[in-house]
Amino acid sequence: MHHKKRFGQHFIIDQNVIDKLVTNISPSKKDFILEIGPGNGAMTKYLINKVENMILIEKDTDLLEDLNTIIDEYPNCVLINNDILKYDLNQIDKRIRVVGNLPYNISTEIIFKMCSYNKIIDIHFMLQKEVVDRIIATRNMSNYGRLSVMTQAYFEVKKLFNISEHVFYPKPKVKSAFIRLKPKKYLFDNKTHENVFFEIVKDAFSGRRKMIKKSLSEYLVLSSFNELNINPEFRAENLSVNDYISISRYVKKI
Repeated sequence: MHHKKRFGQHFIIDQNVIDKLVTNISPSKKDFILEIGPGNGAMTKYLINKVENMILIEKDTDLLEDLNTIIDEYPNCVLINNDILKYDLNQIDKRIRVVGNLPYNISTEIIFKMCSYNKIIDIHFMLQKEVVDRIIATRNMSNYGRLSVMTQAYFEVKKLFNISEHVFYPKPKVKSAFIRLKPKKYLFDNKTHENVFFEIVKDAFSGRRKMIKKSLSEYLVLSSFNELNINPEFRAENLSVNDYISISRYVKKI
């Protein structure tokens, strides 16, 4: 089993953990599953015979032969050799459930990509525990940041369980965790509001130690904070997801 450090690959090899993952995903026959980075097919084997359709997106050409052997008897399973960050999800015209053991080095980029795709039923990702803890963090916590706000604007987030580093090959230096994301109702008035939200969240957290009257001075004057009923001396981590949505709605109207 070859892994490539540049792809951030760690294959799961513990059968009990695989069973627990599949149980939590709880696949049913009518499901259409997109698996990102199936690797050696550890989860694929157990999902493929439980669902109607499956798409596997695997970037590493060295893994394709083994994956093709697994899916050989399943005509409803398609293997695509591509990078998920370059793949156009709009090519899939069905509502999908997304699963994956994500490479640590691009996991946040993949999550941001999922935010802008509107045909998702739910997402189950295995991620670095520290990334999961950042996703589920709430305001005033030290690890609450751009990733928390962006993900929670689009999804209900729930950490399901932690995963020991000992169940992977090669053993990573960090613990992992399994998370479920369920899309929320679209919270934005329109695309412009959504784009302004992206910019404001990015600017607020890039000046994380600054008060928001400084970090957001490009968008808001002091009286604007009064209108919004938000303390201008707050820092980025003191604002809730709804505060960011309100600020971006206000800025969009200016």
